[in-house]
Order: sequence, then C-alpha cells, then structure tokens
Amino acid sequence: MRRPATRPGAPRWVALLALVAVAGVVLRVWIYRSVLGVPNSDEAVVGLMVLHALRGDVSMFFWGSPYGGPQEVLLSVPFFWVLGSGYLALRLVPILLNALACLLVFRVGRRTVGEPAARTAAALLWLWPPFNLFQLTQQQSFYAANVVYCALVLLLALRLAERPSPLRAALLGFTIGFGFWETPQIVPIAAPAVCWCVWRERAVLRHALPGAAATVAGASPWIVWNALHGFASLAIHSDAHLYLRSLRLFASPILPMTLGLRTPFTQQLLVPSAAAIYLVYAGLLAAFALGAYRTRTRPAFLLFVVAALFPLVYALDRRTTFFTSWPQYTVVVTPVVVLLVAQVATRYGRAVAVLALALAITAVSIPRMIDYYHVPQPVPRAPRDLAPLVAELDRLGVRRAFADYWIAYLVDFATKERIVAVEPGPHPRYRPYERAVSSSPHGYVFFRRTAPARLVAALVGRGYGRHEVGPFLVLAPPPRGRR
Repeated sequence: MRRPATRPGAPRWVALLALVAVAGVVLRVWIYRSVLGVPNSDEAVVGLMVLHALRGDVSMFFWGSPYGGPQEVLLSVPFFWVLGSGYLALRLVPILLNALACLLVFRVGRRTVGEPAARTAAALLWLWPPFNLFQLTQQQSFYAANVVYCALVLLLALRLAERPSPLRAALLGFTIGFGFWETPQIVPIAAPAVCWCVWRERAVLRHALPGAAATVAGASPWIVWNALHGFASLAIHSDAHLYLRSLRLFASPILPMTLGLRTPFTQQLLVPSAAAIYLVYAGLLAAFALGAYRTRTRPAFLLFVVAALFPLVYALDRRTTFFTSWPQYTVVVTPVVVLLVAQVATRYGRAVAVLALALAITAVSIPRMIDYYHVPQPVPRAPRDLAPLVAELDRLGVRRAFADYWIAYLVDFATKERIVAVEPGPHPRYRPYERAVSSSPHGYVFFRRTAPARLVAALVGRGYGRHEVGPFLVLAPPPRGRR
C-alpha cells in the first residue's frame, strides 16, 4: 500500500504555526494579567447581560445603546454554565472568535493570495495588530464578532463569484444582515464586497432577490426594533465637514495605530524617526497601488476593493470623529489587512520574516500601552480587586448606590447584583437599576480623586457618613431615624 506523499516543508510549517499559536497565547496571558486586562464597566455590562440571558432575559442591544447585538452574550451563556460567572468565562468567547477568524482568513487566503501566504495571514491575525490583541482579549460585546463577520463575508463573496446560485446569494445576504444586527461596522466590508461580486460576475445579479430577502431576514431584529424606536440606531454624519474630519483622522492617526506604526492610546511612533515611519507609510501605499493593479483580474482584487472603499463608508458613522487614540472602529477590517500584508509571504523564509516583524511590533507596543495606563487618567480606573470596596459596602449595609459609571457595573457584576449600583443622571445604562436604587435607601460611591466636592459636602451635611476605601469614597446613608 502506497503512503500518501507529504508536502515538502510541511514539518517546518507545522513547527512555525505551533510556535505562533503558543506566542499568541503568551501575549494574551501577558495582556490579561497586566493593567490592560483590568476589567471596566463596559465589560462588566456584558457580564451582567450574560447573567440576565441565563434567566431568559435577552436584550436586543448593548444596554443603554441602540447598537451592539447580543450574539456574543448568547455565546457566553454555555461558558457561564460550565465555568461559573466571571471574567475568564466572559473572555473566552472573544478569544475563541479571534481563533475562528484566523481559520476563516486562511480559507479566504487560499482563494486570493495562495497557500503559503494564506497560512501566514492566519498566523498574522493571531499575533498582530497590537490593538486587536488588547481589544479581543476583553469582552467588548461585538468587536470579536466584527473580525469573524468580515472574514466570513469575504469568503462567501468569493464563493458566490466563483459559482453564482440562489443558495450562495442567500448565505451571503443572511450573513450580512445577521452581522449588521450584531454590529453596523460590517457595512464598510459588506458594501464593497457586494460591489466586487457584481463587477466580477454579472450573473450574480440574477440571484439578487434571494440575496436581498435573506439580508432582510438576517437583519429583521434590527429592522423591527428601529421601526418601533424611530430608527435610533442610525448614526450618520449630517455635516460634510465632520465626514471629511473622519477621513482625515483615519489617514492619521487611526490607520497607523491599526498597523502598529503608532502605539494605540499614545500615538507614539514605533521608532523615534518620524521620517522613517512616513517613508514606511508611503511605501505601503505605493505597494497597495501596485498590488491592486497587478491583481485587477484575479480574486485577490476583492481585498484591494474592500480596503480602498472601507474608509469612505467607515467615515459615514459620526462616532468616527470622536476617537483619535483608540482604533476600535478599524478592528473590523483587520482580516483584510493581514491578507494584504501576507501577500509577500510566498515562501517559507518570507513567512518567517513577516511573522517575526509582526511579533516584534506587538512586543514593542504592549509595554507602551501598559505604560499609558500607569499614568493617571482624567477618568480614574477601578482596580482589579473590588473585594475591599464590596466588604465596606457590606459593613455599612449599603445595598443600593449611585456611583460613577466606571464603578457601578463592576460592583453589580462582582456581587452578581446582590448590591445594585447605577450611574446618576437622566440616561442610565440600565433603567431597572436606576428605579431600584431611586426607590430604596441608597448610598453613593465615587473615586476619591474626582468626587464632586459640592455634592459630597451636601450629602455629609444631610447626615451621610463619609468612608474612604482604597481609591474610592463611600457615602453611606444615615440611619432611618436621623433622616
């Protein structure tokens, strides 16, 4: 019996990919255990949504927002069943979704950039860009789904163009619609991909009806909710000036931070020489233009179409004018980015060089991102261990409290809602918490550094007890007889 022939170089590829897998895990453990891995209230809200989903209470969107579907929340439910509620169980979903995106990128790469480069692209997404590792090691509700939907839309678009059929059109349409419910950030990927499909193979138009119907079906939860709420999810610029500002910010600093040429948060240059960074940036743009020209008749042209049109659609969202140090809205396009970069890895040696460079960029960026969090911020961050604060609240008998947003939901999740805290104001993240706190005797919890002095003085004057615990200031309500 003849043994199947083994592909030349297979053992060294296996060894390389195994090293990449281990390195990616090590990087994530490093982030998890560092200050970058300290939970915040946005992440705690997702944890609370999972706890509610365990009881059958599933929200249409991220609490207090008209966007951010519950798909990652529902995926987290089995992990809470098995491991119990906590941040480890919560973060396994985005990490595993990141791994799934790597596999999908490999499938896309085989159709666009070839086998060696496809392996490199998949490995690259596990190690780089640096901001991805930070963002997708936490549970931020829909950012991990972003990269999965991006890679999946690319794969289904390629399959549809290869052999148009009603089923393939429906699969692509449903994926776009269902992904849109989870995150409208899929639109800058989906719109160019559909345009490329039609340009590449006009026969696709014959199956437009099943594709459109499936898109509507997938997005139906979003459509129904918005029809009943005045289409509150729409967040498009109404001012051309702001649109142009979003495009300018995308060019710099958002895209350089996405690529790791600048450090996220601080915008610090990767190397001290600004001229060197600009030269690299210009070289990448020139290589992009040359690559687009050379692949214009091949499936790989899809990657260039999506990358070229992405900023034009991305900048329509008015939220893109608010962030200059967090490239969170470009996470969705990173599967395209790694495939474009990996094109040069046509041989094993080139793959090693690309992955080594990516690992070096990430290894330089993570400590710089950590240093940023060690500098006092305008809005303080709660420590990882809330046990002293919870113990003080228990000692004081405080079961309901108004608190800074960046404290409230951490306390709610840490105590599994035994203590209910909510931010004051007309637009709390979760209205039932606000009603529960308002209708009961309640205390207040602030960061000591940013506590509102006048409010604190007024509460103390009304008999509230002042108690300091770590970075927190707790104001406990006076005994009933003294109110």
